Amino acid sequence: MEREGFSNDQVDQVLGHLFSGLAVFYAEICEWLIDADLSQRFLADGARTLPEWVSARFGLRHSTAAQLVRVARRLQDLPRLREMFATGELSLDQTDAISKLVSPETEEAVIEECLGLSNAALDRAARRANPPSTAEEREAWRERWLSIQYTLDGIRAHMNADLPGVEMSLVESAIRERADRMPPNPDSGIFDPYPQRMADGLVELSTTTGDEHASGPTQIVVHADLDALIESSETGVAEVQGGPVIANETARRLSCDPLVECAVYDHTKVLGIGRRSRLIPAWLRHQLWHRDGGCQFPGCGTRNFVQAHHRTHWADGGPTDLDNLILLCGYHHRFLHEHGWVIEDDGCRKHVFRRSDGQIYPPIRPRLDPRLRVLVGQRT
Repeated sequence: MEREGFSNDQVDQVLGHLFSGLAVFYAEICEWLIDADLSQRFLADGARTLPEWVSARFGLRHSTAAQLVRVARRLQDLPRLREMFATGELSLDQTDAISKLVSPETEEAVIEECLGLSNAALDRAARRANPPSTAEEREAWRERWLSIQYTLDGIRAHMNADLPGVEMSLVESAIRERADRMPPNPDSGIFDPYPQRMADGLVELSTTTGDEHASGPTQIVVHADLDALIESSETGVAEVQGGPVIANETARRLSCDPLVECAVYDHTKVLGIGRRSRLIPAWLRHQLWHRDGGCQFPGCGTRNFVQAHHRTHWADGGPTDLDNLILLCGYHHRFLHEHGWVIEDDGCRKHVFRRSDGQIYPPIRPRLDPRLRVLVGQRT
């Protein structure tokens, strides 16, 4: 197909239909995987599991094969989600995340809530809907390890580790706190790439314990529903800021630690300080980070050096309240201001981005054109 001479709108339309077609292809693959799963035909090829067979037979990464099989099995009891996937309205990744959140009884309502959310938000919601058990966290603790291997000449070394999510969050927080304070490179006068500053932060963490100039012991923030901290309760969700969802028992243990700041929610209040100040206090910034977890511009998700943006500017009467704040990286913060984009609330506490011409971004992906269904072999 000759691609020269197409306008930007035409390119968007073509790509939209192609990605819808890709989703339809994946949906059709899932239908056939259900048949292969029921017939156990993969055993004849020496595979122990269906994902193993799909990976070997069709040249996919095991993670991709496992995702397809996982989605195929879940969709058998979710007719509405199955239909939206089959018509190209939802991508494979969206279908995967939403399938973790719904049941046959809640399917319609939950899908409606999920439409318009980014993949990062969907994945986070799926993690919160399926928190680890205390037994799983104990198993992660038992299997912890760290290894350091030097090259033969000793010039370089490699470090690998497998830690429970909570402990890794402590280590990461301590390293990042030091990496963020690293000055520019004295040779170039500019900041080194962040991964290099993280490496420097690890070294500084190991060599400056007790330094009188240090900012104090590393602290992490745990966001927990009130129910999650009640001893007899099995409900509620707890999550390390910037880290994993944790078992309720782990949250109760961490709430006793003086190095852990615990933010408790009873879901009855909208947080903020109104018009008292444009500056955002630390406690409100924690709530904002917990809600957004990184830059909210569609497709970005940057977690480092994000900035709080007033959707309705302070100068225009916008309050410093959680509902009027959003996290953006520096690039997209400038981009919105310089190009006249606006961010709206759709009434369900979802952010809606609009271009300067008023068009919603990203645009809603169209259903696959019926004339193209023959090309993708959709079942009738």
